[in-house]
Amino acid sequence: MEIFICSVCQKEFTSFLGLLRHSSSKHKLSNNLIYVNYILNGITPKCQCGCGKDAPFISTGKGFRRFIQSHHNRVPGKNNFQKNPETHQKAIETQKKNWKAGKYVGWWEKDDEETRQKIEGIKDKLRNNKERGKKISNSLTGVPKTEESKINCSNTQKVRYKNDPSIVKNLREKRIKWLKRYGKKKKTKLERKFENILKLIGVKNEFQYEFEKKFFDFYIPEKNILIEVDGDFYHCNPNSTHNFPKYQTQILTVNNDAVKNEICKNKNIELLRYWEKDINERPEWIISDLKLKLL
Repeated sequence: MEIFICSVCQKEFTSFLGLLRHSSSKHKLSNNLIYVNYILNGITPKCQCGCGKDAPFISTGKGFRRFIQSHHNRVPGKNNFQKNPETHQKAIETQKKNWKAGKYVGWWEKDDEETRQKIEGIKDKLRNNKERGKKISNSLTGVPKTEESKINCSNTQKVRYKNDPSIVKNLREKRIKWLKRYGKKKKTKLERKFENILKLIGVKNEFQYEFEKKFFDFYIPEKNILIEVDGDFYHCNPNSTHNFPKYQTQILTVNNDAVKNEICKNKNIELLRYWEKDINERPEWIISDLKLKLL
C-alpha cells in the first residue's frame, strides 16, 4: 500500500485524497502545488507549444492542460492556420463580424443577478491578485494612458466610491496618517520650488501645517497666513488646458479645495493660492506678490 507523507508536518496518509484534504485545510496549500509536488515530483508541466510558460492547471483528477488557451494554434501541422496565415486572418475577421452582428452572446452579457455576482467576484479576485497587479504595472510603466482609458478609470472610480463610501473615508484616513508620518520630509517638485522662493525672500514657514483636520502646504506663523500651491492638472487651473474636472481624482481635489477655502473663511484666516503655471512661468510675479502680502 502506497503511503503519502505531508512535506510540512510529516504526517502519513494511505491515500492521496487524504493528503490533499489535510494539506489544503491544515497548511493552506493550493491543489496545484500539492499535485505538482506529489504526483509530478515537483516539475510543473510547460505549454506544449514551446512558449516556455506553465500549462494551466485543471484539477487534481485531470492534472494540467497541454496548452495555454489558443496556444495550440502555434503548433505547425495542427490546423490550417499555420499552413495559410490568410485563413487565420479571415477567421478573425469573421468572428469580429459575428460579434458585431449579435450572433455570439457572451455569458457576461446576461442581465441577471447570478451573472452580476460572478462578474463582481472576478473583479474582486483580480483586484486582490498582487502578482497580477505587479505584472500589469511593470508592463505599463512609461506607457501614456489614452484619453479614453483615463475616462474609463475615472468612471470606474466614481461607481466604486458611490457604492462604497467607506473607500473614500479610508483613503482620507490613510492620507492623513501618511502626511503625519512623512509629510514634513517629502515635498513635491513644485513645493520645493515654492519653498525656495520663500527662503529667497526670507520668510519663515511651516510645511504641511495641520488646521481643522486639513493639511495646508505652507503656514506663515508671523502673519497667520496659510498658503496652497496648486498643480494645474489636479486642481484644474482655469487658465490651462485642465480648466474643468473630468476625472474622479480632479473632482475630489477641487471639492477638497472648496472645503479648505470655507474653513479659512469661517475662521477668519487668510488663505493664499498660487498656480503651478505661475510658479514655473513667472516666478518674479510670485516673489512680488509674496513680498507685498508677507513682508
